[in-house]
Amino acid sequence: MDAYPQGATALVVDDGSEVAEATAARLAAAGWQVRALRLPGVPQRFAGATDLPLTGWGATELSSRLEELGDEKVHLAVVFAAADGLPWAEGVRRLAHTLLVAKHLVAPLTSAARAGHRAAFVTVTRLDGSFGLSGVAEDAAPAGGVGGLVKTLAVEAPELFCRAVDLAPGLGAAEAAELVLQEAQDAAPAPVQVGRDGGRRVALTPAGDAPAATGAALTADDLLVVTGGGRGITARCAVALARAHRPGLLLLGRTALGEEPAWAHGLTDAAALKAAAVAHLKASGEKPTPKRVEQLYGAVVGEREVRRTLADIRAAGSEVEYLAVDITDASATAAALAPYRERITGLVHGAGVLADQLIAAKKAAEIERVFSVKLGGLRSVVAALEARRLRHVVLFSSVAGFFGNRGQSDYAMANEVLNAWAASFKGRHPEAHVSSLNWGAWDSGMVSPQIKAVFEERGIALIPEDTGTRLFAEQFDPERSGDVVTVLGPTTPLSVREDAAPAAPAVLERDLHALAADPLVADHVIGDAPVLPAAAALGWAAGAVERLTGRTVARVRDFTVHKGVVFDGGLEGARFRLAVDPTPDGAEADVRIVSEGADGTVRPHYAARVQWGAAAGGTVRVSGLPALGGGRDARGLYEDGTLFHGPSLRGLRRVLESAEARLVVECELAEHRPQGGALASERYAPGTADLLLQAALVWMRRHRDTASLPMGVADVELFEALPDGEPFLVVAEPVSVNGTGATLTVTACAADGRVLARFSGVSLVSTPQLAAKFAGR
Repeated sequence: MDAYPQGATALVVDDGSEVAEATAARLAAAGWQVRALRLPGVPQRFAGATDLPLTGWGATELSSRLEELGDEKVHLAVVFAAADGLPWAEGVRRLAHTLLVAKHLVAPLTSAARAGHRAAFVTVTRLDGSFGLSGVAEDAAPAGGVGGLVKTLAVEAPELFCRAVDLAPGLGAAEAAELVLQEAQDAAPAPVQVGRDGGRRVALTPAGDAPAATGAALTADDLLVVTGGGRGITARCAVALARAHRPGLLLLGRTALGEEPAWAHGLTDAAALKAAAVAHLKASGEKPTPKRVEQLYGAVVGEREVRRTLADIRAAGSEVEYLAVDITDASATAAALAPYRERITGLVHGAGVLADQLIAAKKAAEIERVFSVKLGGLRSVVAALEARRLRHVVLFSSVAGFFGNRGQSDYAMANEVLNAWAASFKGRHPEAHVSSLNWGAWDSGMVSPQIKAVFEERGIALIPEDTGTRLFAEQFDPERSGDVVTVLGPTTPLSVREDAAPAAPAVLERDLHALAADPLVADHVIGDAPVLPAAAALGWAAGAVERLTGRTVARVRDFTVHKGVVFDGGLEGARFRLAVDPTPDGAEADVRIVSEGADGTVRPHYAARVQWGAAAGGTVRVSGLPALGGGRDARGLYEDGTLFHGPSLRGLRRVLESAEARLVVECELAEHRPQGGALASERYAPGTADLLLQAALVWMRRHRDTASLPMGVADVELFEALPDGEPFLVVAEPVSVNGTGATLTVTACAADGRVLARFSGVSLVSTPQLAAKFAGR
């Protein structure tokens, strides 16, 4: 895709990896002005690049170095986190630093984007080509958090093109660099997170239920450590676990238990407790500041909640103890757990803190606070235990990491690390039941009424407490042991990217020559030459616009065939380009498909105007349609010269009506999705769409006794995707007829008459000379 201005500036954050060096070289060779932000300890390696070295990891030096860019517009930032062999602590430090880099680049990148060209934030990791979820070394897991940052940035800064690329480590540096640049040039803003291994290209999406597995049962003989288990949602989950399985529980929390102060005895109302705290402070000669009152009140309420949790667990039949310890302190954690070490068989890591803030305003201290509990706390507890004895390891992760969430970049990153860590631990301990639970938002005290109202307005369902605790307890069932990374609750992002239509023209390039061997083209031969179906060109136009805008295409107008693409050798070496030129109102775009020959000759092939964001309104029906299964077999149409299509495109099954006023055909076809679905959109695919044009050719042969080809469609309305491999009806009706052609309306309907797609103004030109070529097929 030609999305960036010529000679634009690219900032490469050099982590010392081979792929960083290879990518910088490729950018420089392509005419980019490369600026190298070198992480501490990385030698200068990029010839001709402006050098921005860092001597330490401090936020102040980072800010100063990036300020050296001045007013220079940065259109591409490629941030590498692909260095091998880093210890865990170094990986976490670099992960936090990556967030600070993003903080300082949000403004300049957004400014560049508003000038009319693409501005992109691209990160590169080298875990396994699947985001660390296949199981990587434990020390490599922190790099898995980078995706959480990029997914959150895509939500907070929709003007930017955001892409987190994870490469398989077996790729050579040159091939890896090529894949990075391919992703930076991708026309589609989604998926934000992509894995590449040289053969496959994968994205991260929720799947169905994992296959049932056989794992260890949780029993009363087990003793589980539960971090954050004294209060909040984790405490409620611990109670549910006790009711379901009755294991021994060892709760860890920061709230220290002591004797409740006399001034609080008998008081339960919040206002009364705070009034008593004020009186106590005054009696003690201390000024009752709001902060101090809240501290006393919080201590009482917190201790009461812990005691209530312990009582509920014991009432459910489990033995339980509570240890007040700061799990971010590895030594203190090890000392607290030492007496129980030989008995502990499981871990639930539910502790976590929030420090919500937009990326552009993030502070290093906030990142440290979030990471220290989620990541440092996990490492502290695991280090204090015997890993080989752990039969159950369950982590509280979040959809904030899985999807990204506005204002929660550090929290999203930490939770994505938990997902990678879970896969890593499972790989090293395959007999253990390991699950990272990506929770949706709970309907609990942590969600304010205002936030709850926002969620409801956006259709986001909250997890009721009783539902969530039940789901948690069920995760310990042996058949759930295959759920290494799972989403619990609604599989709905908490915040979504506001897709922005392209403000400037964009040019996409695609190699269409490879299509000649694909059944879509190989079965679309006129005479001796494979021809790109017009339906495929229309699909490329609709699909490209959807990928550029992130919006559903519901209408295409004025689709015109200037000169079809014929794979007869005449276009050998030609480059095919699709140009998208948005209209001033930002509601649609003119699309042109051309080829440029080796000699520079430009040939126009197709044109259309594509609308996005305006769905075809309401349900439209066609009445009086015949039932499926009637009429007569349509196979003869492919044998008598009426149609020329090969086996994979022969989807006209039965002719149900054949009057001049209305031809009705029953259709069924297994869909074609060549080139990864690039010639399709959400509601359109080229194989089934071609059946509408085939029906038009049948009408022309039946009622004008001539072969014909489609030269254009005035209006394409897309209501629903056509059935893949299932029957539907196509109705062809004449609008006007002249000596050399005809204009038809062709409608695809469900069996009940519901309109799925309508092609109005299908222009057919009589081509008697093609009759012999059709018959020859």
